[in-house]
Amino acid sequence: MLGYQQGGNVEGRKVVFLHGLLGSGQDWQGVTSRLRDCHWLCIDLPGHGDSVDALGVDFTTTLDAVRQTCDHVWGNQSAYLVGYSLGARIAMHLAIAYPACWLGLFLEAGHPGLRHAHERHQRLAHDQAWAKRFGCEPLSAVLNDWYQQSVFQSLDAAQRAELITARGHNHGPAIAAMLDATSLGRQADLRTVLGNVCRQGLPIDYLCGEQDDKFISLAHSLLLTTGIPFTLIKGAGHNCHWADPSRFVQVLLEKCLLSA
Repeated sequence: MLGYQQGGNVEGRKVVFLHGLLGSGQDWQGVTSRLRDCHWLCIDLPGHGDSVDALGVDFTTTLDAVRQTCDHVWGNQSAYLVGYSLGARIAMHLAIAYPACWLGLFLEAGHPGLRHAHERHQRLAHDQAWAKRFGCEPLSAVLNDWYQQSVFQSLDAAQRAELITARGHNHGPAIAAMLDATSLGRQADLRTVLGNVCRQGLPIDYLCGEQDDKFISLAHSLLLTTGIPFTLIKGAGHNCHWADPSRFVQVLLEKCLLSA
């Protein structure tokens, strides 16, 4: 079982939140504080937060750990599933593996998978190079370079410094293990099967920031290939729920899923 935090209205709709790499369940505080009518569950993924010792071996191990944690808190009750970045990719796998367990799926800036084997090979090598750095270099130095990547281009200097400080509590080797275990290079292209799950009745929405060009392109691709709709969060970059939690919650509620 993984570390977690829960709160809200225990009689309300169940909502699971999965953070991104280097984060923790605490990342969702700005969102959960605005969802008082829901019973929310923020899970610390393997290698993160209170799950630092639960190292990620592979996607299957991670999925099982998330499911066991949900079952521990709620038994077999269905829930909405919200994931960001790595958490969104794990959410996709959970929706495919256990579609009957979820009432709806919100994917924030999550990659559905690379289409070609050579792309996956290159991405795995890229992630393993970062994992090596996380595993053996001072965390502050690695984080400084990590947040210079193009996906974080919308951050200004103050925001970048804030994230580096916030992520400085992580354990480098644990992050390295999880990054390697759940690399996008190890993930299949989920577009077809995710589209099938959606057509079979699981509501799925894709959310991304209007300044996040890479994931806007992915959102358009996902819409064309699967029919899964997407919503742009105005003024936000890659991490919408951190940049504007109020608007993020508004979008969730406008979808009529959490308020049903």
